Amino acid sequence: MEENSRSNPLIQSLSNATFWTGLFAACYLAVLPMASTIALRNVALLGLLIGLGWHFSRIRSNFRLGMPVMLWALYLIAFPLFSDDHSTAWQSLGGQWGRGLLAMLAGVGVASILSNKNRGLAFYLGLISSLPILVHLILFIVKAWTTSSIPWGYWGRETHHADLGYAAGQAVILLAAAIAAGPKVLRPWSAALIVACLLSTALANSRAGFAFCVLGGVSVFAAAYLTRTTHRRINFLVGALGVIVVGTAVLAVAIQEDARWKTMTPELVAGFHGDAIQLQCEGTASIEPLIIANHGDQAQRIINSVQYGDGSRVVVFRAGLALALKHPWGSDGSRQAFQKMLRQECANPSITMAHTHDGWLDTILALGWGGASLYLFVLLNFFRQGYLCLRSENGLSEWALVLVALSTFWMVRGLTDSVLRDHMLEMQGFVLSFALTIMQRQKRKSLMRDPTGVLTDVPYAIASRRPR
Repeated sequence: MEENSRSNPLIQSLSNATFWTGLFAACYLAVLPMASTIALRNVALLGLLIGLGWHFSRIRSNFRLGMPVMLWALYLIAFPLFSDDHSTAWQSLGGQWGRGLLAMLAGVGVASILSNKNRGLAFYLGLISSLPILVHLILFIVKAWTTSSIPWGYWGRETHHADLGYAAGQAVILLAAAIAAGPKVLRPWSAALIVACLLSTALANSRAGFAFCVLGGVSVFAAAYLTRTTHRRINFLVGALGVIVVGTAVLAVAIQEDARWKTMTPELVAGFHGDAIQLQCEGTASIEPLIIANHGDQAQRIINSVQYGDGSRVVVFRAGLALALKHPWGSDGSRQAFQKMLRQECANPSITMAHTHDGWLDTILALGWGGASLYLFVLLNFFRQGYLCLRSENGLSEWALVLVALSTFWMVRGLTDSVLRDHMLEMQGFVLSFALTIMQRQKRKSLMRDPTGVLTDVPYAIASRRPR
């Protein structure tokens, strides 16, 4: 009986650490951006951490996230001691900021166990990340079929189109890296999934989600093009142009169906009128005469936008910046930091928003300028590690491309929405630490000493000469 169980591939796989690690990791990564999956997300993360703890002695040498992450963690632990509300700050550490750190540890551990099965791994992570996108497109097709119309702005099972945008942006970067440096056989599938991500965000009327999908794909090929000196550079330029062309084609259709693209500019400009705190507290009465004088028949639409549309995002950003300058040490680390600070200015604001729609400002309001600066330092370090690898290696590392493009994606995305919190923080921590760990393990395996003691990158050198 024992010999039969040992020879049975299914039983062996079920008792294999790689199998269970991959299963929990896939589940965790797939459901992170999906609505109403908190319990499943927590179970997957718990299963991951328990499994990684069981194998810690074997993988502990890979936990090298660097000084920036260490400083960030120490700051988070110390912050409740000098915050405005110690109790709330401790709760926020456990319920939000600390989970991002746990996701980083999980990413390191999963990469340590799966690194030996690295071939095509960026594609498979991209495929898993695009699962919410595929679910959305299937539900969109079903709704279109049942209603005999194209349901523009339909989000499927999600409660907000932004979550589709986060999943799509991450998936596009992983898939573009797979095209640039992964197995050739997977490139058509990667390209098809990138098109699916662009279609999903456009059909859901996620303007920022769509724009950052294009930015993410282009940034991967741009990083490869700018750091390569071989004849293959032209392929990366073609890849970037391909993403732009497909994105432009999808955008041309979306603009015809979503009027917000056409009216966005004057609404954003109107958000710069008046005192931001006053507008938040008292409403738009102080700037309505100016808007009426400038926009005539369109004035009411512009005023409505300043109250709860694109214009209001500019107003809330300006108000958040004023509060951040006034409270440099932050508040209590909570998600409601902006609301609490605004209510110190006026008890019943006329224009209410949950946050500033700027991840960096929201982090400053929650953790102070020091906390936001340290997290920026963390993302910049991931970028730096990937960039140095691209500049030094003879061969092209898909994980270095992921580090450069994905850290850039989240740093810039943080300027347009509050993405440095909650499950988005876990997405960042898990994938970036995963990519860094695999890249470092690849470098250690590829470096071999010659008799003179000079480090030579033999495998990458061979790969760079191998015909494609």
